[in-house]
Amino acid sequence: MSIDLLRRIRRNTATPLLSLLLIAFAALAANVAHATPAIMQANGAPACSSCHTQGKFTKAEGRAGLAAYLAAQTPICLPPQVLQGNVCVTPPPPTCIAPQVLQGNVCVTPRPPTCIAPQVLQGNVCVTPPPPTCIAPQVLQGNVCVTPPPLSPTCIAPQVLQGDVCVTPPPLPPTCIAPQVLQGDVCVTPPPPTCIAPQVLQGNVCVTPAPTSCSDVDDLDDEHGQELDDDRDHDGNDEQDDDSGKSKKAKIIPTLSAPDHVSVHAGETLTLAVTAFDCASRPLTIIAKHLPYGAALENTVDPQLHMSKGVITWTPDAGSRAQTVEIELKVVADDGAGKPVASDEQGVVINVLPATPAQPLAQNGPVKSNTVVSAGYRSKPQKLTVAGQLLWNRSSNKGDRLAFIKNQTAVISDAVSGVQLGTAAIKRNGKWKTSITIDANSAPCSVDVAVGGVRATQPVKGANCQN
Repeated sequence: MSIDLLRRIRRNTATPLLSLLLIAFAALAANVAHATPAIMQANGAPACSSCHTQGKFTKAEGRAGLAAYLAAQTPICLPPQVLQGNVCVTPPPPTCIAPQVLQGNVCVTPRPPTCIAPQVLQGNVCVTPPPPTCIAPQVLQGNVCVTPPPLSPTCIAPQVLQGDVCVTPPPLPPTCIAPQVLQGDVCVTPPPPTCIAPQVLQGNVCVTPAPTSCSDVDDLDDEHGQELDDDRDHDGNDEQDDDSGKSKKAKIIPTLSAPDHVSVHAGETLTLAVTAFDCASRPLTIIAKHLPYGAALENTVDPQLHMSKGVITWTPDAGSRAQTVEIELKVVADDGAGKPVASDEQGVVINVLPATPAQPLAQNGPVKSNTVVSAGYRSKPQKLTVAGQLLWNRSSNKGDRLAFIKNQTAVISDAVSGVQLGTAAIKRNGKWKTSITIDANSAPCSVDVAVGGVRATQPVKGANCQN
């Protein structure tokens, strides 16, 4: 019973006794449950007996009965329905927060997609990436930055492309017209060879004049199988040939003339001429053995000497080292009967000297050739004596020659080491000569003599050389 109700009873009751009675009645009535229509309607109870099953109609009975009534009346909801206010209802679909999506009324996080190149995954989405920005010299090829191969430059003549660079090639060596030869990158007219006595210069070739006297003729020795037949009988008389009735005559051996030593610088051309003579005037052939690679022998006839001549030409490679080459020469006479007659073999030593820088002829100079006539060394006075002769160009005059010898000298050098040994003054007739003091250990084996760019080489007789 509420306090407000008691106060109303006391105000409206005249006597205290009556108030007490009313209060006692109200307390008794408070223990009796009277379910309101609102409670019955809200819980779906059709009558008071739905909750007050014992008929006591107290509040305790009503509460317990309502719970039992409601328990008996709760439905069983099938998904996706849920129980709300003792009623099965279908709940609204949930609101999914990205990247979740609704699948079967449930928010799920989808698996990331599989991207096909060139697409890539960005924020769970396949996107085509923009092409990369290439930094020079790289360029874009197939969506990838690559360094292109260097472009070949365009060369302007006379330049040519070597690798990736335009370079100016060295000038091609000129084509020299005989008798000129290439020295370095210049066509020069080689000086005439230096002839060693008894050789003489003929047609720019050193030749040894063959003996012209046939008064002394030797028989061939047994080595060549050309011995005079000594068919004497027991009484000491010479037998006569059966057919001719004439006695056998001595066979004539042809003669070969050649120097024993010659010199040539590597890269320069050696021209060696040898002559042959035969008192029987038979056809002659000069034969050479052990010629170096590239050497050639040409058999000819000297029109001035009217003798058989063999000319050997050889150009040692410019990179050749200093060396000596020995060749063997002989001359064979053809008697026309199939019995050739040969001379003894004669050795010639070729001294190959180191290559020297090219020394082209002075342009428009008066000198045509420079020849070393003699070069010898005497150990007792320790003197090297060298002499030579210049041949003037026919186009030069006396004034040209005087001006030339006034400013020029013959420069003598060691042909092997290149060390200058001395100089010689040139006379008006073109001759020059000098003697140089030098010890035996320093005496050169060969000398170079240069005059106005024209050089000649000569072995030194008497020098302490191995060959």
